[in-house]
Amino acid sequence: MMLRRHLAVIAWVCLFAGCGIIPLRGEQNNLLEEDEHRLWLTVEAEEQRLDQSGLLLTDQAVNDYLNSVLRQLSPPESTPDILTVEVRVLKNPLLNAFAFPNGKIYIHTGLLARIENEAQLATLLGHELTHATHRHTIQELRGVRRGSAVLATLQMIVLPLGVLGSVATSLGAVGYMGAVSGYSQGKELEADEEGLGLMVKAGYSPREATKLFEHLKEELVFRKVDEPFFFGSHPRVQERIDSYHHLIETKYAGQRGEEGVDRYNAVISPLVIDNAETDLAIGRLALVLRDLERLVSRQSDNARAHFLLGEVFRQRKEPGDAERSDSHYNRAIEANPRLPEPHRSLGYSFLKRGDRQSAMAELRKYLELAPHAPDRAYVEQAIKESL
Repeated sequence: MMLRRHLAVIAWVCLFAGCGIIPLRGEQNNLLEEDEHRLWLTVEAEEQRLDQSGLLLTDQAVNDYLNSVLRQLSPPESTPDILTVEVRVLKNPLLNAFAFPNGKIYIHTGLLARIENEAQLATLLGHELTHATHRHTIQELRGVRRGSAVLATLQMIVLPLGVLGSVATSLGAVGYMGAVSGYSQGKELEADEEGLGLMVKAGYSPREATKLFEHLKEELVFRKVDEPFFFGSHPRVQERIDSYHHLIETKYAGQRGEEGVDRYNAVISPLVIDNAETDLAIGRLALVLRDLERLVSRQSDNARAHFLLGEVFRQRKEPGDAERSDSHYNRAIEANPRLPEPHRSLGYSFLKRGDRQSAMAELRKYLELAPHAPDRAYVEQAIKESL
């Protein structure tokens, strides 16, 4: 954790010197000191890299829904004019969310796939929004600047990107603070308290706040490893659990509110599928199995989910998995006869068992449904060899 705190100060000594005042929109409450103005210029450059990284989710329905929840927490009349409050989604299976000081909030698909309802989403958004509205970034930088930044800068230069992966190549110093190192304990506690107040005021159940982080803690135990981001750290998640538990017991005992389970799942379920495909591609079979079994328990006719479950069992190859994979392929076909991929996978399964006639029927059906499939030549060769 100390290394993370050191890394967060890269180049800030050079970037944020001076204390002049730069007015914005002519309003006293929108004045920025010079160092904060420079911070915002840095943020604009970091945002541009993220927006051009190819990692942004472009699903309009998901984006509209997330921003509608954010607007309930931050109506225009109570939001500082200087902030551009908005949620954006990054396609990454790791657990994280972070806010830039201008009000832009970024959430990973991996975290959205683990959240269970709208109240938990509101908890997360309220926490991140508070970091922006309470100017935590510039406060943190001014405090860090008084420390030993030279050593931290050198450490950052020699640190490899490692498991931060594709997001790390687009994150700058400011994004790193929100996404990886987090803020000081006092500022995180303030974000807990103020954010919880926002979600309660919007009509959500405060008890879902604790449930969110208890769920994330269970997730980290299931994954058997800390992830490099703030919400993928056991200590940080436990801090949030303790903080929200204290707030609920002292300020919101007996408070009830909405959970928004159906609304959340109706919009986010397709994203769960997308995230499962990413996890499957990098071999995280246990995560995919857990997430998709939970999804089909709510949506038993989700053809894509059944197909991916078939792929999990095919790759896992434990006793009985061949039968399980075929069962899910068949359920996928029953749910959506026009989905090509289950026919291909079922065809290869029949080939392995020596049932050439059934294999050819399924593979031909695949080519019929996907005439321009990139693997068409390969499938045609398999059919030819089965004759």
